[in-house]
Order: sequence, then structure tokens, then C-alpha cells
Amino acid sequence: MYKKLQVLFGRITTFLHLNKKISKYFIFLLVSLAFWFLTVMSKEYEASIFIPINYTDFPESKQLVNQPEKQLELKVKSHGFYLLNQRLLKTKPLVISINSLTETKTKNYSQKQWVVKRHYKKLYKLLSSDIKILSTTPDTLFVRFQQKKSKKVAVVFSGNLYFSSQYRLKDKIQLAPDSVFVFGTNESLSEINFIETDAAVFDKVEKGIKQDIDLSDINGISFSEKKVQISFEVEKFTEKIIALTLNPINVPKGYKIKFYPPKVEVVTTVAFADYDKLGPSFFVAEVDVNNLEEKNKLEVLLRKQPPFANVVKIKPSRVEFLLIKR
Repeated sequence: MYKKLQVLFGRITTFLHLNKKISKYFIFLLVSLAFWFLTVMSKEYEASIFIPINYTDFPESKQLVNQPEKQLELKVKSHGFYLLNQRLLKTKPLVISINSLTETKTKNYSQKQWVVKRHYKKLYKLLSSDIKILSTTPDTLFVRFQQKKSKKVAVVFSGNLYFSSQYRLKDKIQLAPDSVFVFGTNESLSEINFIETDAAVFDKVEKGIKQDIDLSDINGISFSEKKVQISFEVEKFTEKIIALTLNPINVPKGYKIKFYPPKVEVVTTVAFADYDKLGPSFFVAEVDVNNLEEKNKLEVLLRKQPPFANVVKIKPSRVEFLLIKR
């Protein structure tokens, strides 16, 4: 890039050297532009300057209930040079300490205000010299608060777990702490019954997890904790099929019943660690014989099953029957 500029400058210099008339005209044009610029910049103008506002030292025991002004518009007057200099420079923010403001109270909120005219000296420090402030918009800055209230709510995991093949969650997901205090106005707290974590995705999970996770922000609400710890255990599982004899219930007096097939298969998934201990004694399969006239097949019901195994399906889930008089 630098070499290209050198070449371009060299060509312009050569062109002006070979064309003396154009060279004189070019110099005259530059001088004219310089005089015009100086004349324009020496005049006084009115303009608007926008000053960003930074608020500091918010009281921790109170909740902000309005949206304070984010910038202050100054109507100013000065010579063009100073206004141009102000525009070219990055405007410094106006820093206002909330604790330093005078407080007044109303029925619904307490209010602190910053009257701009009383602080012109502070504003002038942010401006180029020789700039005069004519007016400001707004002329007063208001910050309104309400006393914070608190409420204890549960923390809920918001996310997804995706396990690798033949892996699953062993127990429930644990969050520590499982509840937090939330702080805000009575009105805002009335709508909050729980707090969610940030949306998190755990992919191809094959082992337990223990890590911190942030709580999802709620506008106008603060929390006693910014994050919680999520933990859970993972186990590897396999399939196991258990054959069960069917137990009839509500059989009419003087009758006995036969089922076809007489046994069903319960397809389960079970952790490798529990595979050997899982057997028929952990299950009870029943068939209710009520209202036989309306049915061709009867549904198989599992009245008992172990907590450490998941039932995938029962084969078959409905069975044929034969009612026999004794």
C-alpha cells in the first residue's frame, strides 16, 4: 500500500512539474480553500453535543423502578474550531454518583434528582475550551427506587442432556443450592415462582458431570446467587427380557381362566451393575377379568416393578383368554 502511494505521489509531482500552469492553479486553489476554511471556522455557531451518562453507587437495598436518561443533550455556542475539535475528540462520559444525590420520598417510591444547571462546572470539564452551554435537555435527571423485597424460589435446570448410546441418567439432576433468594419490587416478585439456569447442552454424555452454571437474568430482579452447581451421575445400561406368569384378578365365582399366551415378556433396560439381580420376583403382572362380555382380549398390567429398571414394553400387551366353569 505504501509503495502504491509513493508511485501515485510521484506521478502527481511529475505531472505538476511538466504542467507549470496547472501547478500554479493547484497552489492557488489550496490557498483559497485554506482561507475559506479559516474564515468559516472563525465564526460562531450553535450546535448540539450529546454527553453519555454513567451512574454509579446504586444503593444495594433498593430497586431501580425507572429508566434514567442515558445521555444529556447540550445546546452550545462557540467558534467553529472548538466545535470541530469537540466533534473529533471522543466525548468523555458524565459520571454521577447516586449516593451523592438528594433524596425525596413519595407514596410509591423514593426519588433522587440531579439538577443540571447546578453542575455546569462539571459539564465544562468535559468540553473543549471556549464552548458556552446555552441549555440542556433534560434540565433535570431523575432516578427512582423502591425498597427491595425478597422471596425464596426454586432453581430449575434449563437445558438438554444427550447421552451416548447405552448411557443414561442414573439419578435426578442435582442443583446446589436448589433454591435462591430473589430481590425486587412486590409487583415484579409476584410473577416469579422459580428461576431457570442458562440454557445448557451436554452432548455425548458418558460420565457424571459436576460444574457451575449461571442463572438466567431477569430484568429488574437480582439474585442471592449468580450461579449454582449442577451435578448428575451416569450409568451404562443394557436390555434384559423377563418372562412373567400372569395373575388373574376379579375372576367370577365358580370359574377359572386361562390366558393365551400364559406368560408375557417384559422388555426392560437395566444398568450393567444391576443386571444379574434383576429377575421375575421384582415384577407382578396382572390381568383384570372384569366386564368380559365387552372384550376379546384383556390388558396386561404391571402392578409391581423395581425402581432401578425401566420397562420398555410388554409382549404381548393384551392376551386372549378362555373362561372355564369349574
